[in-house]
Amino acid sequence: MATAPPSNTAERIYYLLDKVTAFTHDAINLTTGEELKCGDRFNVFSMLRNEFGKWNNHLLHSGEKFNKKIEKEVEEYEATYRGRELPGFINYRTFETMVKDQIKQLEEPAVKKLKDVGDAVRRVFIQLAQSSFIGYPNLVKIAKAKIEAIKQEKESAAESMLRTQFKMELIVYSQDRTYSSSLSECKREEEEEAPTLSQKHHKERSLVYSTDNHATLQELMTHLKSYYKIASQRLADQIPLVIRYQMLQESAVALEREMLLMIQDKENLELYLKEDCDIGMRRAGLQSRLKRLMKARTYLVEF
Repeated sequence: MATAPPSNTAERIYYLLDKVTAFTHDAINLTTGEELKCGDRFNVFSMLRNEFGKWNNHLLHSGEKFNKKIEKEVEEYEATYRGRELPGFINYRTFETMVKDQIKQLEEPAVKKLKDVGDAVRRVFIQLAQSSFIGYPNLVKIAKAKIEAIKQEKESAAESMLRTQFKMELIVYSQDRTYSSSLSECKREEEEEAPTLSQKHHKERSLVYSTDNHATLQELMTHLKSYYKIASQRLADQIPLVIRYQMLQESAVALEREMLLMIQDKENLELYLKEDCDIGMRRAGLQSRLKRLMKARTYLVEF
């Protein structure tokens, strides 16, 4: 049973300060994985790891679908994208257009992931408030309202950052060394996956493919796979960083600031420290029983 708030006004202010400070410290500790004073265990990082793992799997699955789509519709791409260039030439605009189309398809899933994580983090903060302010429904209510407002604010800021990230991804850029490394790796993987051919057959095949439009498109596919691998790795890291920064770190800092500002409103001190009726009655009953037991003990000692 929680102790009753002091009757003295000055002591009540310090009591409220201690309560709120313990809560805000726990909110900050929640973002760093430190032990919480409220005694409950809230492993927010387990939830984040699970959600960000799903995001990474979505990127991988999207890449696989992208590759299969190109391979399946290679002739369609030939008819759709090829301009007046001769066989063996790859139009960079074709490459760029196809990359941009694929990147655009990832934007809304990233925003949805933001909202899912935002909702999960909000629930954890509310659970923390309920554990920290047991018996004080008004403090829980105020904390919930502030958590909700902060969640909306930070979610909006995070969404703006995510959409800016995707706008930058449409530039289509990578360091030369990074791209060359990815391209070499993709070509090596393709060679390992290809069936073993005799040297003569391999030479004949190479000669035929070098004069065939399909060879050009095969090369284009390799470039697309190489670049997507780089872009998806950027997004696999950057999207979780933005979400975690805004929805966890920044939200906890904002919550600490808002709750400490609330304490300065001394006019509502009684409202903040108004206890739940049941808890007050139970405490009064327990205190009454304790007095009777102490009185009985005194009689027994004197007897």
